[in-house]
Amino acid sequence: MGNINNYDRVIDKIKVDEKGGPRSKLVDAILILLVPKPMRSSEIAGYLNKETKYISSYLSYWKERGFVEYENGLWYLTPKGEDFAREMISKVSDEKFNEFVALAQRIAGDFVKQTINNKSNIGKGGFSKESLSFIVRQTYKADNKQQNRVSQVACVMQQLKDIIDEDEMEVTSSILTHYAKFGTTYLYLDQLMERLKADYTWLLKRLRSLQSKGILYIYTDPRLGIRVGLTRNVKEMIKGC
Repeated sequence: MGNINNYDRVIDKIKVDEKGGPRSKLVDAILILLVPKPMRSSEIAGYLNKETKYISSYLSYWKERGFVEYENGLWYLTPKGEDFAREMISKVSDEKFNEFVALAQRIAGDFVKQTINNKSNIGKGGFSKESLSFIVRQTYKADNKQQNRVSQVACVMQQLKDIIDEDEMEVTSSILTHYAKFGTTYLYLDQLMERLKADYTWLLKRLRSLQSKGILYIYTDPRLGIRVGLTRNVKEMIKGC
């Protein structure tokens, strides 16, 4: 996991622009790579596993279209090219958020089905109707709480999507999803690494960024290890949803 994988996820989801922008997905990928910094064509070719002359020919063509410029061996985006690239990244971020919302809705639907099934089994297994009725009421209350947490998570993610990038959203949503399911607002670092299938360096960089934005905290428990959780700011957002 890392920058190149992030680019791959964006590149895989790019749509064809309808306003006269670049039409090739390869060009879209090149423009996205140039957002962080100017690059040599050989550097871009290395990231995209293409021949340098092939990348250079694309860049030369889109230089004529006003999307890139060339100076001192480096290619960089024009304001027009940067606007287009950032628009693509924004579209992909919105799609990623919609995936999280769909997951939240599916979880909520599973809770509803579970409650219905529990109700339909009343009278089975040797329990009295009174005890089964009590169990169903308690289960229904628990399911309602879980459904409410799912709604809260979707609400919070909507508020955060313009504040944090895609990688940071992936980390944050893992903790929020844990909260929606279990009601606890923290995980330990090893648990988070396992959930995300992430390496330590990649994850720590995102956690520090999220900590600086007041979204997550990092606490070292002398007995249990490093704990990562939602800050008071985010908890207040949850309450407000």
